[in-house]
Amino acid sequence: MANIIPACGKQIVTFHLLFALCIKCPCWSGFCSRLSVEVLSIFAFATTTSHKSSTTFSITCANGTQPEDRTFYYSYPYDLESECFKLCDTDAKQFCLLSGSKSSAEFYVFVGVIVFLYCLAALVLYIFFDDMYRRNTRLVIVDFIISVVLTLLWIIASSAWAAGVSDVKTYTDPEEGGIFGSAQCQKDSCKVKSLGNFASLNVSLIFGFLNFGVWIGNLWFIYKETPWFKLTSKPPTEPDQHSPISGNNY
Repeated sequence: MANIIPACGKQIVTFHLLFALCIKCPCWSGFCSRLSVEVLSIFAFATTTSHKSSTTFSITCANGTQPEDRTFYYSYPYDLESECFKLCDTDAKQFCLLSGSKSSAEFYVFVGVIVFLYCLAALVLYIFFDDMYRRNTRLVIVDFIISVVLTLLWIIASSAWAAGVSDVKTYTDPEEGGIFGSAQCQKDSCKVKSLGNFASLNVSLIFGFLNFGVWIGNLWFIYKETPWFKLTSKPPTEPDQHSPISGNNY
């Protein structure tokens, strides 16, 4: 039978079997939930740290007749305040971007990496020490509490990073970021030629809030393993009903 199924068919059967095990089998639910959030955490911090872009604008300096192009580059951790450059070659001072998003970007990546490492440890626990995990109620409770904390960290980090991405877009725009408000651009001609590409950062935000949503759902599967759920879901014991004593008491 296995030889009849083509290679793609085997993959489909394996996927559906794994999906069914994750949904219906309690012993597989923890493994599947951890595996899913681990993959999502990788995408979240990878799309943030791998992003690189640049902005180009032209400026006609006082001693020149042709506009000159100026390009500045930025990437993780988006410490834009350290991006300094001369608008014109005759300038004595360099112009630095007004603000950046270093703290929110680093916090977002920190949460993603911590979640990845914790899920990796949890997968090892589920695969090799599943019996010990289910017998030890303290491990289950600690796992649930840590999962609640990580869920809260995801929504906090994602919200902070959403504001950070907005700042990156603002301060890398010469018109919004203060470059065109400088003395050189006020007296000289400055024009935007190309802005950065923020598709990767937008995707990283999607993965951040998606991680939060998936963790909310996974909390239910983890809570089902705790003694609190087992205590509340235990059916009530019925009182013993003794049959009435037959016969005359007199």
